[in-house]
Amino acid sequence: MSFKRIAIPLMGLLSGLWRRNPRWRKRPGHLGVGLGVVWLSVRSAGAVILWSDPSSLLIFDNGAGRDILEGAVKRDDSSNDTLYFKFHIDPQSDSTTEEYFAAFELYEGETERLGIGNALKAWAYSAFFAPARPADPGPAPDYLDLHSSVLDQSASGTASSYEFPRRGIERTIVFKVQYVPGGDDLVTVWLNPDLSPGASEVYQAESLTTRFSANATFDELRLRHDGGGPGWIFSGLAIGTSFADFVDTSSAKPANPAGDNQFSAQRLNFQSWQRETGMPRSAIRALAQTRDGYLWLGAEDGLARFDGARFVNFDLSPVARGNAVHTLLGDSQGALWIGTSGSGVIRYFNDAFTALTSSNGLPTNNITALAEDDSGRIWIGTELGLRVWQNGTVITLPGTE
Repeated sequence: MSFKRIAIPLMGLLSGLWRRNPRWRKRPGHLGVGLGVVWLSVRSAGAVILWSDPSSLLIFDNGAGRDILEGAVKRDDSSNDTLYFKFHIDPQSDSTTEEYFAAFELYEGETERLGIGNALKAWAYSAFFAPARPADPGPAPDYLDLHSSVLDQSASGTASSYEFPRRGIERTIVFKVQYVPGGDDLVTVWLNPDLSPGASEVYQAESLTTRFSANATFDELRLRHDGGGPGWIFSGLAIGTSFADFVDTSSAKPANPAGDNQFSAQRLNFQSWQRETGMPRSAIRALAQTRDGYLWLGAEDGLARFDGARFVNFDLSPVARGNAVHTLLGDSQGALWIGTSGSGVIRYFNDAFTALTSSNGLPTNNITALAEDDSGRIWIGTELGLRVWQNGTVITLPGTE
């Protein structure tokens, strides 16, 4: 038995979003929850996570690197089992402009056995290795481009068979090693595989699957970067014994209250999002939903909108001194109210931002709370008192100073 970690928000928020969002009720599996707010451990049978590290690590110009396994897992030339490796990457270097290499590498002593990432001369997601026992005479390959479902255009304008790592475009890589005693091991790599609920190894697309043979024995795992650019951010590192170890199997079936037939036939699926493109990178401080069905996320480093499938980042710099968001409110008219730290309140309505600051009557520009009453007035809590927005004006009510 093993434990997997999924992120879900408070159940009150979940039930509110489910009731208020008809778009998501039509699209099970795209419920906008699980944004790193609350962690839950669930038990999964039949597979074992041998080692994992959920933290984010910026790897930049670190030479030979260092062992991050600390002896937790190792395999030698007599091994005959199968291991699965997973890691998530957020490239800060861009192979289209900078020559560099970055990789998740298996080491045996001081010998590089297998690297998965970006080989120095490959300019693409690739595997690099040196088979100890080449099947044919001649030099062994330096690297092998990984198959991808997102192909770059070559200089001639035709599609290549590989994908360039690009700054800010994140990817997840899973690879399997079937160990062969006394021989080269069988390696399968999936570039950005489907890990959604119900996914399996068997049904991964061939367009993102690469197979080859290599010596993959190891007693160390190293993360490395060298060359141009500011490196790669690695996260979600794990070693398991099954592809299913890395599949999102999170689901919950509510208890069946007596006489409640609605719940008896309903099954809720939960999905977590952690590091998708467009999401804020810092901790999520606020969540709100607007009448159009969008879910909004506020964090110290900005504001993002989620439509159930993708995240879109919004730049607040034209109306704010920074991007720090502390509280959010979706009002009954369809506007989004954004409480900031140091820039007052920002109202987003009809694709336009309007700022309310101390020059408009707020006691301070540090906003702590937002709420709407039955009359449609917006109550604005600040560090130095309470104000009300009514008919386009910030006013002070008796007893709220």
